[in-house]
Amino acid sequence: MRLIASFLVAAALSLRIRHGSSFSTVRLSSRGRTTAVGTVPSSPSLVPIVPVRGRRVPASLTFSRNTPMSVPLATTRTDHETPKSPNALDNIKASISQTAAMKAFQPYIRIESEADKKNVQLFTFFRVAIPAVVIGTLATLLFPGLALTLATLLNDAGVFAVLSQDSSQFVQNFLTVAGLLFSILVGQTYYFMYQQQESVYYALFNEVTEAKSLLEQVALVCQGRSMYRRCLESISRYVQEDLKRLQADPAVLLSARPVDDPLESIMYMTSVGVPSTVYETVRSLRQARAARLGALQRKLPAAHMWLLWILAAIELSSFPLLGAGTQAIGGYKILTVEGILFGVMTAGIVLTLRVVGELWRPAGGAYNVDAVLSVMVRGLEEELAGRMKGQRGYITPGWSPSPVRGEMVDMPTSSSERDVLRKPFSSNGNSTSMDNTVLREQGPNLVVAGQRTWHFIRTLQSAWRRKD
Repeated sequence: MRLIASFLVAAALSLRIRHGSSFSTVRLSSRGRTTAVGTVPSSPSLVPIVPVRGRRVPASLTFSRNTPMSVPLATTRTDHETPKSPNALDNIKASISQTAAMKAFQPYIRIESEADKKNVQLFTFFRVAIPAVVIGTLATLLFPGLALTLATLLNDAGVFAVLSQDSSQFVQNFLTVAGLLFSILVGQTYYFMYQQQESVYYALFNEVTEAKSLLEQVALVCQGRSMYRRCLESISRYVQEDLKRLQADPAVLLSARPVDDPLESIMYMTSVGVPSTVYETVRSLRQARAARLGALQRKLPAAHMWLLWILAAIELSSFPLLGAGTQAIGGYKILTVEGILFGVMTAGIVLTLRVVGELWRPAGGAYNVDAVLSVMVRGLEEELAGRMKGQRGYITPGWSPSPVRGEMVDMPTSSSERDVLRKPFSSNGNSTSMDNTVLREQGPNLVVAGQRTWHFIRTLQSAWRRKD
């Protein structure tokens, strides 16, 4: 009997939900409390009994859709606040270290003008060029001293003869092997990093395109309903809390799912009993998000970059040894010339490794996707803000899916838009006596039908009089 009663209660609930205005679910926490996701018509006779920890606790269905949303589990509110403008000290740090630039310009570098683009280019140039010039200058100044120190330690004419003429070709072979290993490893690393950046660009373009498609579909399905603003707010939260976060760990973003997932909220608000047509767009957007997170995930560990620097130091260590042999022939002046060449070569190697380091980090420089993401997100945010204010980007306002009268009270419109909507017009641009607001209705009503009938009767009367 208990099984039959449970089946009858479930059937009654399914009928009530199917004929309701919106689809919703009830989530139970470990204490048996409910978290509202939608609005369900409730009745004391249709309260289900849900077992929680061995007890039978009634799950209340009397809740409101206006329940405030909580902060996601994986983030805090400080993570999504608008970043303050960096000061002069932050700019100096950003021009030296890319890590400092990532911290100063969280969650990403905002590009709003050509001056911002030039600043990013200059910061990247300084981060790459300044360490290379400084280390190259130090190498030029220290090379003669290192060569003379090694010559003092060796202090053997036979050793000097072998090193100066390289009769055994041992040092030459050592330099060849070290240079070959360094060039292969650095070249492959650069190519791999460049491919990863390319995949990030493709993934971001795909995800932003899907987000725009979701925005257009939500406007088509939900405009004129009370949930329209909440759907737009969910898309805005997705952009702010997920799409912009280039510096967050992609694995954490994928695994630590927030309690109030904005995409899931859109699905619940737009579904009635079964998933709506928005489900396919949300599914495509999740796939694009997964592609973006996979492209942003670091494939090479930090130890790989350390090994590159160690290999570069091994390659450069052979040159002071050769200088210790040549000083026996040319003296200190030849060490000065070799020191200049050694400094130029050291600066070139440091420059190459700094470029690879810029590609290795996900954000903070001209080699990253900050500039492109800033432009794409700014356009999406402007469209979201315009739609939440009631502005429409259509050529003819009457073509947009508009609500029934009285359902857009919380969607204010600008004065210029109201003037356009009140201005009579026709398809050929000439003025007509028909009000433009007729085109904004979801369907005909009695007033519109009466106006059109009266206009038709007056037209027939005028034609009959002209005939007489």
